[in-house]
Amino acid sequence: MTLHSQNVILSVTWISLLSGVGKHAVTRKEVKSPEVFQVSARQLSLISILWLPVTLFWSAVMAQVLAERVEHFTGEQKGLYMAVIGAFGAIAATVVQLVAGPLSDNCTHPRGRRYPFVLWGILLNTVPLLTFALSRSFFALMVSFVFIQLFINFATGPFQAIIPDLVPPEHQGKAAGWMGFWTLIGQIAGLIMSGLLLARGTVNALTGQKLPPDQEASMGVLIICLVCAVGLLVCLFINLRVIKEKPLPPSAALPLSVALREAWDLQLRRYPDFAKLLYSRFIINMGIYTGIEFLRYYVQEALPEGGDVALETMFIALAATLGGVVGTFQAGSLADRMSKRTIIYVSCGFAALAAVLFCVTSSVWAARGIGFLFGIGYGAFCAVDWAFATNLMPPGKEAKYMAVFHIAFTVPQAIVLTCGGVIGHHFGYRTVFWTIPFYLAIGTAMISKVRERHEILADGDALAR
Repeated sequence: MTLHSQNVILSVTWISLLSGVGKHAVTRKEVKSPEVFQVSARQLSLISILWLPVTLFWSAVMAQVLAERVEHFTGEQKGLYMAVIGAFGAIAATVVQLVAGPLSDNCTHPRGRRYPFVLWGILLNTVPLLTFALSRSFFALMVSFVFIQLFINFATGPFQAIIPDLVPPEHQGKAAGWMGFWTLIGQIAGLIMSGLLLARGTVNALTGQKLPPDQEASMGVLIICLVCAVGLLVCLFINLRVIKEKPLPPSAALPLSVALREAWDLQLRRYPDFAKLLYSRFIINMGIYTGIEFLRYYVQEALPEGGDVALETMFIALAATLGGVVGTFQAGSLADRMSKRTIIYVSCGFAALAAVLFCVTSSVWAARGIGFLFGIGYGAFCAVDWAFATNLMPPGKEAKYMAVFHIAFTVPQAIVLTCGGVIGHHFGYRTVFWTIPFYLAIGTAMISKVRERHEILADGDALAR
């Protein structure tokens, strides 16, 4: 259930909050000028085109490539080693996001605040991207993956602020729509590319060779990484030609230590409902990512009558993606008309039901339908979860708290990879999927303790001071 980029698409709506962090952050008027960026459909589409190769890469890697490479090097020990590589990668991503955002907010580069981060992050990322594909040991694979996480998040963290930096507020919805379009195209393309190129016979048919299965899979991974590297460089070139930032005056910049201190001085006790929502999201995402990261291994073990593992994983993931789109739009339209808690109850119920059905079926056709059901639940949860969070944000501090809210998306990846890898190694991957409804039930129960905005106001409490 490669729904990683579902969060990327939905995060568009809070990206516009990330152009500054803390009360000393630079305002939009200080970094945006009508002479710098001319609004047009073409410009709005090209300003976000970098999300196409970024999502293409992550969709392919998290769906299949990482799991295939880990199994290639470790065999039956794949669960334990998947836990190790996933934990290190997620920790690296979280740390670099915490640093790169505030650092870019206070960068005084003459080409703009985000320019050096996007340029060097993408350029440097091509090196570990290729070493990842050419790795000849698990250790080399892990080191490459950690550096990919570091460099790509070093670039995309600050890049998320480009839209609010340059696009006037009245056009940011259109720009966000283009970003959602590129990420959706990237996700679908990544799922199809990884599914086809890792399927037996595809690479041999394309190259006219007769490589044994292990070598054919390694060649498929190399082709995938080369396509992603070229796509990143081409789209980087397009972005750098289109994006013309106004530099930050040196007098407006804060020292990094001050920016970091103010950005992460959270004071969650002052905002108990937001804090409870943050914790519930953390637990629910543990359930979601258990399904995402271990789908390929589940297909191998639980669907013995299926065909090629890579192709079947692709079909289920595409079904989940389609379901996610349906769930997102349906829940988004309901979020302003009914209780958000109720929608989250229903959406998590859908996902939990799908997880249970995964655990009891051995039919590949049933698994595809179940994947669609899972996607509906997760898509609906993401849409309403975001809306719930924005309603509970302390006014005037949205940037800081939405950035923290995103941590409840990244850190669970490390935890569930560790837990799921150990459980899968000892008890099998169908058992791993049995943990999904457990996480969802706990997280959903925690939602019952969160008051909605109108309830807080009715109780006479302030959302924030």
